[in-house]
Amino acid sequence: MPEAIELKTALELTLTEQAASPVVVTDLIMLAGGSSQETWRFDLAIASGPQAGLHCLILRRPLGGSIFNIALDLKREFEVLCAAATGGVPSPRPYWLLQDLLGVPATIVERLDGESIGSKIVRKPELAHAREKLPEQMGAALATLHKVDYRACGLDQLLSKPAFGQTPAQARMAQIEAELDDIGEPHPVLELGLRWLRRHEPVPPEHLVLIHGDFRIGNVLVNPAGLVALIDWEFSHIGDYAEDLAYPLVREWRFGADQLHLGGIGQPEKYFASYHKHGELPVDPARVFYWELMGNVWWAIGLLKQSQRHLRGEQPNLEFACLGRRCSEMEIEILNLIENRKS
Repeated sequence: MPEAIELKTALELTLTEQAASPVVVTDLIMLAGGSSQETWRFDLAIASGPQAGLHCLILRRPLGGSIFNIALDLKREFEVLCAAATGGVPSPRPYWLLQDLLGVPATIVERLDGESIGSKIVRKPELAHAREKLPEQMGAALATLHKVDYRACGLDQLLSKPAFGQTPAQARMAQIEAELDDIGEPHPVLELGLRWLRRHEPVPPEHLVLIHGDFRIGNVLVNPAGLVALIDWEFSHIGDYAEDLAYPLVREWRFGADQLHLGGIGQPEKYFASYHKHGELPVDPARVFYWELMGNVWWAIGLLKQSQRHLRGEQPNLEFACLGRRCSEMEIEILNLIENRKS
């Protein structure tokens, strides 16, 4: 595979300099999945120095597009990961941010063993025990993230946040409306959802927190004992704690196990209780519902944006082309949520 050979050579040259030691790259393999990042796994043997030994690593490089315009670049995502790891959040250890690897930036982080594919997490028999543990583990991990002092980490200047006088909900709504406008086609149900959100905005939280932005089944690594790490930090920002808390409740992230409201693995009560126990913030059901509806609108637009990447020729991909039709499923969920809220 010529690309792998070229990448291996470039990695060895670059990482020899980074590690200040001769290195050898082995077992370099591209991984499937990822809509905006190219992901490779490899082993790195460092001959000498404080990092001497064998390291199991993940390399990520940009593919040249993203679902949403607000996605972080690799540098800012790496800074968020560094802050999360320092703050005790279960996450891969960050190794290096490379400014130029074959013409594009790249990040290298620890490779951890675990399953990340949502449909497998909710169904594999060997993960049955993990599914019992995950609600409490996810609540604890999220509470730890929301206690990270993002100002002390310097993230206050790197990440998007509400403008002066703007609430977190208003900031998120503005992003959603801009993304919907970018699609350039009518979607009345999404407009209805946005109108409901504008009319029912909750009181702003007392303080803002570091938000993962895509916290859900599918963005956690899971082994038979449960949660290993949170991954994929490209939508991190500063906002309302309930945004993260509600996002794994979005129907899309149940992977067909629709009767289990929390990510197809369980009901949210243990998850909420664990978040409250390990954190400093309450769990307000009305606020969580608001952000659950927001999350469904957000991902409906995400599906349309994926198909637009194909239709506009930005990244031709049959899977992306098919995703747009699934927006209708999210629209049905939005209507059901609004209707049930009336009763």
